[in-house]
Order: sequence, then structure tokens, then C-alpha cells
Amino acid sequence: MHRTKVRNTAAVLLTVTAAAAGAAYLLNIPPFEGVGTIEASDVCENLGTSAKVAPALQELAPRKPEYSFREQKDLRDAINYFSGCHAWTGNREFLVTRTEYTHLGDTFDEWAGGPASKMIDIEDPKKFNRFDIGTNGWGVVSQRKAALSTPCFAEKKKSLTTIVVLWDTAEGRTNNRYRQELIDLATSAAKYAHEDARCTIPFEI
Repeated sequence: MHRTKVRNTAAVLLTVTAAAAGAAYLLNIPPFEGVGTIEASDVCENLGTSAKVAPALQELAPRKPEYSFREQKDLRDAINYFSGCHAWTGNREFLVTRTEYTHLGDTFDEWAGGPASKMIDIEDPKKFNRFDIGTNGWGVVSQRKAALSTPCFAEKKKSLTTIVVLWDTAEGRTNNRYRQELIDLATSAAKYAHEDARCTIPFEI
């Protein structure tokens, strides 16, 4: 009786394995594909040093075996500032960040309806929620996009606006859960840019 039970169990396991392989083929999912690990040392330097960066990217990224990151920076003069990061899995970009100078608006609505709307294409404001960083930073976040404004130079009326856009994400995940990860990435990248651009207005979290 014991041997029969073992053989039946093995038969069930073989059937389940075959069914899973068939489902993977039909869904075009490579069977037994591992998921890569994103370490803090792998990501763009301009995403900042927050301990939340690598875990946030791991949560957002599609479940693939390899990831790569490409950094862009342009510090030609005191008038222009540009810093960005492109995150890839294979030949497919799944996330991009960008930080640049914008006008230091007097109100949240001026910024949200101006620079933020242009940089992340706010087609439907109802899909975005406002969030605040410290006492002088404000932002908007949706299921796939985030933008954050932090004051930089009072005398030059300049702020830094950081955006994060999620092009592709983990399969089968609910997009609503990504809002905090997008805020974490935007905040860390904004803090890095604030120090990199040598802003004179303190960055507050």
C-alpha cells in the first residue's frame, strides 16, 4: 500500500508539472525563469542613498532575471540642471526618472498645472493625489507617475522638479500599491539633486 501511494503522488506531481509547463507555453512565459535581485550598488547614483530605493525598484520591476540601469547627467552651467535614470530589463525600459530646474511657483496649483503637468502629462487630475514632503515640498502621484517639487534657489526663483514614470511593472500586481514606492523614489532622487545642484534652500523630509 505504501509503494502504491508513493507512485500515485509522483504521478500527480508529474501531471501538475506538465500542466504548469503547458500553461507557461500558452501564456508565453519562459518556464523556470529566475527573478533577479536589485542591490543598492546596482542602481543609478542619482537615485540617492535612501535605503528604500532598491526595495522600491524590486517591488516595481517586472519579474525578470536581469536588470540594468543607465544614468544621465548634464551640469553644464548654473542655469541648466538635468539628472535622470533609465531602468531596463533586457531591451525593455520599465522605469525612468528625471530632475530639472523649474520655476519656483507661489502655490501648489501653479506648479501642478504648469511644470508638473508638462513633465508627466497630467491628462486627468482626478487620477492624481497630492502629497507633501516636509514643510516646503509638494508632489502628485498616480498609479504610474509621480512628480515632486522642492525649492532650490529663492533669489533665482528656481525649484527642482523630479518625476518618476513607471512604463512596465510586475505581472499580476495591483497598480494602486505602487504609489508609495513611486513617492520613495521621487523623494530620494530629489534629495540627491538638491545636494548635487547646491541648492541654498534646505531640503526637508
